[in-house]
Amino acid sequence: MKIWIVGKRGLLGSALLTLCEKRKIPFVATSSSQVDIISSEAILNFVERERPTHIINCAAYTAVDLAEKEKERAFAVNAHGAENLARVARDFSSRLIHLSTNYVFDGKSRTPYQEEDVAHPLSVYGMSKWEGEKRVTAMLPQACVIRTSWLFGEGGKNFVSSLLHVLKTEKIVRAATDQRGRITSAKDLAEAILSLLSAEGVFHFANQGALSRYEIARAIDEAAKKKGISVKTEQILPALASDFIAPAARPDMSVLATDKIEKQLPIRSWEPAFEEYLDALS
Repeated sequence: MKIWIVGKRGLLGSALLTLCEKRKIPFVATSSSQVDIISSEAILNFVERERPTHIINCAAYTAVDLAEKEKERAFAVNAHGAENLARVARDFSSRLIHLSTNYVFDGKSRTPYQEEDVAHPLSVYGMSKWEGEKRVTAMLPQACVIRTSWLFGEGGKNFVSSLLHVLKTEKIVRAATDQRGRITSAKDLAEAILSLLSAEGVFHFANQGALSRYEIARAIDEAAKKKGISVKTEQILPALASDFIAPAARPDMSVLATDKIEKQLPIRSWEPAFEEYLDALS
């Protein structure tokens, strides 16, 4: 076995790289500057040389708001690039694990989203990721697609770190009570991916426990203070998502159901995963 980690500089790519090193799993890892997945030639040359048995696509254009202006770039990476990887995986008989997002859903459901629920993205980012899913599965029906949400982890800007930065710099913070999801530890997701190297089809993965952005902000504030992390915020006020102006629409209720993947592996609650992350920061 030899794993190719595509997108090694991101939160998930970094977590996978560390985990493979720890478990002594043979792997190669690349950034976009080393292998640009938009280029089918660059991918082909790399795979011909390295011959990976498994390809894990962590590479993505994730600037949700900027994607509204950079539609071509978002689709080039998230759709065309994903299709290029699926093609080479098919041609070289490699397994492909492709990462996607809860943003493929519109958030209008009142119950957690199952894998088979109809996708209806609201933003260019969500559209590009949904198009990537479709192209991957059309090119390689036996591919494994893993959707996740609100990823956090060490080594870069993420959903939780952005909120923590606001708490460190603003006296009064407002957060939406009507946008709910499940936060996901990059470390836990990396573990799950390695458990699904032979899997096919679509899976959802996120840590247990649905939270609103407001509830997450309060949890971060409370935990940070307990761990001696300096925060400036004196008040966290509830608000509605409509109170905030952003170029890209976000789904309101984008909680992912994880019943399917839990038949193969347990998923821990967000609290211990969150504690580990804050311990690493402090």
